[in-house]
Amino acid sequence: MKNIRLIITNIEELGVGYVLLVLAFGATFQVIMRYVFGVAYDWFDEWARYLTVLITFMGAGLGVKYGTHFSMEALTQYAPAPLAHLLKVIANLISCIIMAVAGYFAWIQIGKLMRFGVLTPATQVPMWIPYLPIGLFSVVISFRFLMQSVRHARAIVLREPFTR
Repeated sequence: MKNIRLIITNIEELGVGYVLLVLAFGATFQVIMRYVFGVAYDWFDEWARYLTVLITFMGAGLGVKYGTHFSMEALTQYAPAPLAHLLKVIANLISCIIMAVAGYFAWIQIGKLMRFGVLTPATQVPMWIPYLPIGLFSVVISFRFLMQSVRHARAIVLREPFTR
């Protein structure tokens, strides 16, 4: 199980890095082509949007794993350790459920796009392919929230101090 989590984390980290590089170089190339040569590529603008969605969901999963994802800590900052851990368990479980529901509906949408054969406007790629990161990484994010919840529940049982 630990190896699977490590593999997923490595894929996410490398994926975010490489996709950001592709977007940076591609955007630079697109700007040069547009303003120097007067040529613009519609396919790049389309895929830049899809890649941005990809890195958003990949990065959100990493943010949850490393505890850098956006969170409200006003209550947990001043609460005693057991209460702070309990609040984190509740918050992470709610987030886990929300992402699981989002993933469920994303997979329903992906299935509909596959059945109807919708294509992307510029490149004519099946539209379900750009939607895959939403379904896939919603499940990963949900799992990561669940793991964070388990971590804080263990801290309650083991009476560990609360650390962010």
